[in-house]
Amino acid sequence: MNNNVVLAQEPDTQDQIILIAKGIGFNRKPGNIVSDNLNGKEVIKFLNGANNGNKINGRLYGKNEISTVVQSIAKSAEKKLSIHNKGFYSALLDHICFAIDRIQFGVPIENPFINEISVLYRDEYKEAQNAVMTIKKELGISLGNDEAGFIALHFHSAKKDTPVSASLKNVRILNKIMEEMFPSDKELLSENSDAIRAFFLTVSDIADYSAEGHSLKMPRECRISEVFPESRSMAVKIKEIIRKETGNVLSCGDMDFLTVGIEQIRQQFHDIGSVTGSSPKICNLSEGCANCNDIP
Repeated sequence: MNNNVVLAQEPDTQDQIILIAKGIGFNRKPGNIVSDNLNGKEVIKFLNGANNGNKINGRLYGKNEISTVVQSIAKSAEKKLSIHNKGFYSALLDHICFAIDRIQFGVPIENPFINEISVLYRDEYKEAQNAVMTIKKELGISLGNDEAGFIALHFHSAKKDTPVSASLKNVRILNKIMEEMFPSDKELLSENSDAIRAFFLTVSDIADYSAEGHSLKMPRECRISEVFPESRSMAVKIKEIIRKETGNVLSCGDMDFLTVGIEQIRQQFHDIGSVTGSSPKICNLSEGCANCNDIP
């Protein structure tokens, strides 16, 4: 049918089936053998019969028909997001074609990180929402906000010239940090997006700086870990999240800056005190503090 959808026949039962997977129909010809095991890729399969619950929603669009719409989407994104990536359009076209195929065959698109994406990649997500509206207007297909989140990942990866997996990794780290800091308040991220986004960008900058082989150093006026013990405890947990996700280990100076960032969030949101500890102890510099100590 197209690069992502093939009409096939089960060899044992002779049942006519439809297989949906990214690229499953690429360079296929009638009579070819096709496997429903594509090296771990998700393959959606259902019977093609009158009693089948999965029905095609409207006619199937070919790649050439979708390409005109995606070209306008890509040009808009390139202009508004300053994207200069030669492979951007072709990758975006493949992704949107597959998303459209899923929707037309009644396969839902679910994005578990939609809140994190909308906060962390705010400009990209806004442009992705415009892209979804363009597809709805030009093709009559509603992809929804979850798919807008996935399109935003493509925009961001093209903008930074990094794989989509790298953009997704940042989103996954933010998700884990939010679950650690605010386990009982799932709406805090969307309700306070500016403050949370600023905090996470600080975390991301610290991690990136460390990954480049540099180490931050906190001025020696206070013992950060002693002054803000509750925030330091949370910083240790976030340090472990970063280590597991990236393999990067934050230094003691990095941890001091991270602790201060967490303390700012603790003082800004009243409910975080129940997560990370009691009310913060404020350092009185007039009393004189010992030099900062390195901690594991």
